[in-house]
Order: sequence, then C-alpha cells, then structure tokens
Amino acid sequence: MKVYIANLDSIGKISDTKLSDDEILQYNKFSNQTRRNQYLMAHAIIFDKTCEHPISDKNGKLHLQNGFVSVAHKDNWVVVALSGQNVGIDIENASIKRDFISESELLGIKPTNDAEFFYKNFTQYESDVKYGDESETANHLFYKLGNYMICVCTNDSNVEFICVDCDVQILPL
Repeated sequence: MKVYIANLDSIGKISDTKLSDDEILQYNKFSNQTRRNQYLMAHAIIFDKTCEHPISDKNGKLHLQNGFVSVAHKDNWVVVALSGQNVGIDIENASIKRDFISESELLGIKPTNDAEFFYKNFTQYESDVKYGDESETANHLFYKLGNYMICVCTNDSNVEFICVDCDVQILPL
C-alpha cells in the first residue's frame, strides 16, 4: 500500500489536473477554497497514480475499478491511501485543545484526558468508518507527522509513505 502525503502549499503544481464531469460537479459544491483545494489535490494524486477517476458511492465513499482508495485531509495536509486491499485513513491535528471527555462520549470511544490516547482513538474511529463493516478485523497503524496523528486501517502489511512535493518525516507510533 502506498500513502501519499501532500501539502496544499504545492497546489499550484497541479493546475493542469483533469477532473471528470462528476468530480467537477462535486468540486463546485464546495464554497470554502481550502476544501476545494483539498479535493483537487486528493483527486489529482489519485488520477496521477492510478489513471482512474474515483467513483463515489451514495455514502460518499470513494471506489476504484482496480483497487481501494481512502482520503483524509486536515488543514493544509491531504493524505491518500491506495491499496490492493480495503483501506481507511484519517489525519487529525493533535495539538488542538478539546474537551476530550465530551468528544469521546459523542463518538462512543473510550473517554480520556490524555491527548495522544484521544487522538489515537479518534483517528481510529474515523479510519474505521472509511474502512467499513469489517474494520474490527483490520490492523490499525498509527503515525506522527509533526503535530498530526495519522491512522491507517488495513490488512495490508506493507505501508509506504510518499511525500508529494514536500519533505516531511513520518514517524510510526
């Protein structure tokens, strides 16, 4: 499995990206420019690496004809997981101060006041949703990107991170 990481600071380098008609319709629904750029970056990576335009199901989950894809974004970061097996991914800014107890209860995850424990559970919850019904049998791999926590939900044992026009260090937890 390959996980591509991109920072929106390099969005200018993908200006020639060709979106499908369905992707253009979805792109135009976003009024927030950051969200539009996140969408464009993710779909540019997917097409560049697979030569496929992903298709969204009725729940918004992306599908490829020849593999699996999962997308997450937070702030200026976009992560795209491409695999031959099902995959779910999430990224969160772990430096944001929150009411961890209340948010844990809302998400139905184990309550805690420990930030790292909370963000591990939060990113796992989000990656499980993207993975689907069988997530409890999958592996959950955690990584740090500066102040950001990434969780990959997969049964793929080989995860390779590739930075797209950025130079960052991804550390396993």
